[in-house]
Amino acid sequence: MANARISAARLALGAAIGAAALAVAGGQKARAYEYTGVFPGGDCAAMAEKIPPSKLWYGHFTGQREWGVNLNKIQTRTVSGCFTNKATCENWLYQWRSAYQYNFWADYCVLSNQPRPRRPYAG
Repeated sequence: MANARISAARLALGAAIGAAALAVAGGQKARAYEYTGVFPGGDCAAMAEKIPPSKLWYGHFTGQREWGVNLNKIQTRTVSGCFTNKATCENWLYQWRSAYQYNFWADYCVLSNQPRPRRPYAG
């Protein structure tokens, strides 16, 4: 009986914390990304013909992962692409970070037609 009361109290506390979090967020649920697999970014040149380049989000990612039969090799990947909004760009980065979990040192999304160059991590 005491365990049932403790469980009910924990459930009520959890519900209260969840409700408070929603209230703090302005009543909107926070949306977390889910790994669905990496996908290529948009072709910047083709998108710039239809959308002003200053309105495009440019994404860049460089990272590494273990690779090979015994996961005894390191594979490095650098990709970039353009997106119509920041959320899509951030989701794209999340997918690449999930697939290449090591040393992602030069990953970013910027609203720009001329992204500034980034230097790779030298440490």
